[in-house]
Amino acid sequence: MSHYKNKNVFLSFLGHIYLSYIPNKKDNFKQIIIKILFIISLISLIVSACFIADYFLEAEKQSSIIADSQNVWHSTEVQDNAKPQSLVTDILTGNNEDFKGWITISGTKIDNPIFQTTNNEFYLNHNQDKKKSAYGALYFDYRNEITENKTDKNLVIYGHEMNNGSMFGSLKELRRLDFYKANPIIEFSTLYKSSKYKIYAIFVLNANKADDNGYIYNIYRKNFYNDNDFDLWTKEAIERSLINTGVDVKNGDNIITLVTCSKDFKNSRLVVMARETRDGENPTVNTSLAKINPNPRYPEIWYTERNIKN
Repeated sequence: MSHYKNKNVFLSFLGHIYLSYIPNKKDNFKQIIIKILFIISLISLIVSACFIADYFLEAEKQSSIIADSQNVWHSTEVQDNAKPQSLVTDILTGNNEDFKGWITISGTKIDNPIFQTTNNEFYLNHNQDKKKSAYGALYFDYRNEITENKTDKNLVIYGHEMNNGSMFGSLKELRRLDFYKANPIIEFSTLYKSSKYKIYAIFVLNANKADDNGYIYNIYRKNFYNDNDFDLWTKEAIERSLINTGVDVKNGDNIITLVTCSKDFKNSRLVVMARETRDGENPTVNTSLAKINPNPRYPEIWYTERNIKN
């Protein structure tokens, strides 16, 4: 009897739900419209909740993957200008043969392995385990040469600008003078060498030529004709920099160029450039020289969208 009663209560409940929220023959036109809108809203809410849950679950998974690599990388201290110990690199290359280096910037979440493959697309949407991921991974430009016998003078590294600060999401903090002064050094390693790099330029760049009168500053250069050619290339980066860092750059310096997206305008990029500490040089930056650049050079579209005369 109890089972029969419970069954009737359950059926009565389903009937109530049906009559209250599902369009049926007893409804007038207005009630049908209201119920349809309710169902659409409910579906949208469920889908949104699933996306949000998936985002946080993926973020947690990504953090765990990076943490595992950090435990390996930082398990052994590496001396400046020394080849990273083979045990550490063997483990990381064993997990992914595309592993080519490591980057750390204090004060940020940037403490990541860097990979390289035969194109610049794969690691946009694959993590370091080569699994699909919106976070992707940090990676070198596929055109860069990084070997024991030869490494390009300018290495370009890409990463997503994630909202939670992961990947290159916290590079934007370097736009602030106080943050730059507190964190002007990048610790950078390839498989063959570890060193400290001094940040000398932070600027906004266009990805499309049409956004700057048919011009894009070439951050990918690896070779220079002479000192003057290098000086002109460096001078433009410094003119564009949001901060006058006071860090000097000379032809022959090793450079890393970090690239991520920015929100300054559509298809804009935030670029951070740093040069290696020279042999015998103090591996610190005199940040008392650093000042906000009162008139940095932006792409033309930056001025146009703000109704500012360039």
